[in-house]
Amino acid sequence: MSYQEFLAAFAVAQGVGDVDTLLGEHAARYKFQITSRERAQNAIALLADELGVDWRGLRVLDVGCAYGAFTIELTKLGARAVGIDNNAKWLGLAAVNARGEVDAPFIDCDASAFAAREALAPHGPFDLVLLNDVLEHVYDTAGLLANLEALTTREAAVWFEVPNGLATQHVLAEGHKKIFGLSLLAPDHWPAFVATPFHIFYRRWPYFPALFGAFGFGDLRLITRNRDRDIERTRARIREDLDRIGALIAAGGQSPVVERACGYYLAEAEHDLATMAGGALYLKYRARFWKGIARKSGSTR
Repeated sequence: MSYQEFLAAFAVAQGVGDVDTLLGEHAARYKFQITSRERAQNAIALLADELGVDWRGLRVLDVGCAYGAFTIELTKLGARAVGIDNNAKWLGLAAVNARGEVDAPFIDCDASAFAAREALAPHGPFDLVLLNDVLEHVYDTAGLLANLEALTTREAAVWFEVPNGLATQHVLAEGHKKIFGLSLLAPDHWPAFVATPFHIFYRRWPYFPALFGAFGFGDLRLITRNRDRDIERTRARIREDLDRIGALIAAGGQSPVVERACGYYLAEAEHDLATMAGGALYLKYRARFWKGIARKSGSTR
């Protein structure tokens, strides 16, 4: 019953009443949270296929664990999973989520702070680190990766999923706030568009191989799948979305900073449509999320 208890606690924490109201009136708004267990199970199945691992006894660090779904599901499979987050509210909900089902540690910890090494050392060294929708929330990614390098085994791997702010679909409606053009803006501009303190650090794809490589995780394999049947399909879908972006700008009423950012974006995209190969185009403009596995260089697993 712990998952039902989690839903009840989450409904109270968000001020939406009870579980029935959460799953009815507010189901669309909180779909990400409501389906957290299911998403964790699907991602773990994908990871098992990609890594070919036996979860039993594997030391796993779930960074940004939030409600604990990944940590819980991995513990059920026999992993020695540890969930960390720097949000006490979410950690409290994670404890409710796990209650009576698994005994997994949830630790209040900033994974990018040097102090994380001392806090997490008793639970490591880790064989696998999960960065599931985490990197876009982290300012000090170098601090994070330096800690992961220090806290992991010689053959460790990092699994990551990160949103692509240049994806045409995210330009049309940013993934978190559904605001046009927001994914193209630096965090400094977000307070003008978002009421509560919130921003995302959207980075280009080349940032991530460079980041992982700089801290010893140089063996990177992208597992994002190209779902377009051919290059013509990729180009057509990008063209369709670029036309929609252009029409929204032409209609007026947009902030000057959004108009300027979209102008730069459209010019770059037109150049890429004329010069870039299909796979690269898909990765840059069609893939809404990048998923990958970065292993420590020299790993044979």
